[in-house]
Parts: sequence; C-alpha cells; structure tokens
Amino acid sequence: MKSDQAITVTAAIIMDSERVLVAQRPPGGRHPGEWEFPGGKIEPGETLHQCLARELKEELDVTVRVGRKLAIVRHCYPDLEVELVAFECDITDGDLTDIECSAHEWVEPAMLGEYSLLPPDEVLARELFGV
Repeated sequence: MKSDQAITVTAAIIMDSERVLVAQRPPGGRHPGEWEFPGGKIEPGETLHQCLARELKEELDVTVRVGRKLAIVRHCYPDLEVELVAFECDITDGDLTDIECSAHEWVEPAMLGEYSLLPPDEVLARELFGV
C-alpha cells in the first residue's frame, strides 16, 4: 500500500550495560509472536515522548525517561504504512512486567538477528547496531 499518510509508531531503545530490551508481541493481535523494540502507536493529541512513556507503562509497567531521537524508519505492510520513530530511553522506575506483551528479553545487539523482529525493527537494528 503506497500512501502519503503513515501511522506513526514509537520505539524505545533501552540499554542495560551491553544489552538492548526487546518485547514479544502477544497472541491475538497483529503479528503475534514477533519481536520488537517496545513502544506503540501514537494517539490523537499525544507527543511522541508522551506516547512512548504511556506505551512502556501499559506494556511493561515501567516509567521511562525519553531521550534523544535515534532514527526514523518507514515500512509498507500490504495494508498499512508505518513510520517508526526510535528514541533512546532509560527506565527510571518500576520492574519489567509483561502486561501487553508475551515476553521481554535483554539481548546483546549482535544476537538480534536470532529474533523474529518485525520488518521495521529489523531495519532499526541494522541502522543502530549494524546487525
């Protein structure tokens, strides 16, 4: 689908020493079982920072400090065009709890290729980590 109107989605790049956080999408929704950098779709009236903070609280029950923008990736699915905006984030409060995801893992960036990442997240992994 080619469109001038893409859905904006945010992604958090959260590092823990030498590892990055990824989350597995839950069953029943779009792309069940696939892995992604946590985040989600922006809601009307939200800024990108507000969206990312809300999504991390809803999905993983953590509070984050949203830092600098790292990358923007566009991807066309057959029925949807997505603009993925990635930000550097730090967890400031809470313990990671899988609420709206099936699982989460801390992964060495070199191992991201072993995960079934969503296509825009694959591009992001290549751009940010060279994998």
